[in-house]
Formats: sequence, structure tokens, C-alpha cells
Amino acid sequence: MRVSIVRGGGIAGLVTVITVDSASLAPEAAAELRARVERAGLSGPPERPGPPEGGTTGPDRFDYELTVEDGGRVLTTRAREGDLPGPLRALISYVTSLPERRERIGPPG
Repeated sequence: MRVSIVRGGGIAGLVTVITVDSASLAPEAAAELRARVERAGLSGPPERPGPPEGGTTGPDRFDYELTVEDGGRVLTTRAREGDLPGPLRALISYVTSLPERRERIGPPG
């Protein structure tokens, strides 16, 4: 399983791409990653609603795009910072805390 998080926006407008592959993790960390992906609803068919209408936006807010690649299946979801459900926020926090993650920061666009 591979999880990619693209975070853009904020005041500087920089884009951060963080990727982690479960193959590079210890078995316990890989199991935790899979469990968090499942709790966030990113392991099944893409039948989740988008962010609520009129959610929080602004120049200092971040937009997120999460992509999970697993067994030939690719599932992507997008959300605004203020609209992140708890399990999705927990997944982002977990992935960004892993020492095995790869991180790239670039200009907007």
C-alpha cells in the first residue's frame, strides 16, 4: 500500500507532497497504516460525499488530496483543512510523523 498526501495553499501557497509505502515500514507500522486508511474510509469503493458546501476556506487554509494505491486500486479524496473528518486528520498526522516518509516541497501549481 502506498499513501500520498498533497497539501497546498496556506499563505505561502507552497505544495507539499508526502508519500509513504507500507513496504518500507516495520510490520506493526504497516498494520497501523492500513488500519488508519480503513478508518478514514479510503480502502473501499469511492462512494464518499465530498466536503460540505460552504466549508471553511481562506488564503491561509490548506487543501488536501490523499491518494491510496493498494493492489492495483487507486482511490483519491480531496478535502479542505477545516472540513477534514477526524479519521482523515488522524491518517494525515500519522503519515507525516513516519520517519520512512518521503517529502517534497515545491512552488504552487
